[in-house]
Amino acid sequence: MDGVQQSSPLDRFLRLFTEVRPGEGSKAVLLALNVFLILTAYYVLKPVREALILGQGSAELKSYVSAGQVLLLSGLVPLYGKFVAWLPRIRLINIVTAFFVGCLVLFYLLSLFNVPLGIIFFLWIGIFSLMIVAQFWSFANDVYTKEEGERLFPIVRYSEDS
Repeated sequence: MDGVQQSSPLDRFLRLFTEVRPGEGSKAVLLALNVFLILTAYYVLKPVREALILGQGSAELKSYVSAGQVLLLSGLVPLYGKFVAWLPRIRLINIVTAFFVGCLVLFYLLSLFNVPLGIIFFLWIGIFSLMIVAQFWSFANDVYTKEEGERLFPIVRYSEDS
């Protein structure tokens, strides 16, 4: 069996969900873990966002800030598109991820000094949720061919739906 890769136990297990060829299981599980961690981060931060915005104002303020978020994103999305065209994909992913992690550290430090963060954190979460999830799916699209994606995205999507 020279040159023929054997199916791992992981590959065989994942075949319960979709067609997995030898050697594809670990990449699919890593992508599923990636989207799981992204969504977990969002769902942990979302209640903090709600508490901060409602603690600083009312539901009416939240509505106005949501409208402001649309305006902010309408400017940021084209800017992000320019970065996508300008930077290599992995470097872009690393920079954007480091930016969001750095923002979390900055929010923590500002909270130590009782800086009101409700509005800015609300806007930041909106940007984070859009950019990180879009970046993930763009990366997953680069990792897989069309045929691989059609077969293996169900594993990744299953973790997203959980």
